[in-house]
Amino acid sequence: MIIKRAIAVESLTKVCEESLNLIKQLVDADNDVYAKGYEDGVTAQAEVQKTLRPWVGLTDEEMLSIEETTTCTKDESWLRNVTRAIEAKLKEKNT
Repeated sequence: MIIKRAIAVESLTKVCEESLNLIKQLVDADNDVYAKGYEDGVTAQAEVQKTLRPWVGLTDEEMLSIEETTTCTKDESWLRNVTRAIEAKLKEKNT
């Protein structure tokens, strides 16, 4: 009886050790996948940053020029026309 119990304990211990080893392998594989995904994401973000240009705003002279050259009729809003002119100039400088 003692021998059978020792064999059972030994077999159970071996199964537990093998299971623990498999679990560790799965965790390591998941960590590798996570690390690879993180590295790929960082690389992709760096590539995007290389292609982005910095925003270019309007100079004081450009703003004055827009203000001076913007006209409107009595049915138009001067502010709306200035806003559209500013938007157009910024699109021109940033595309």
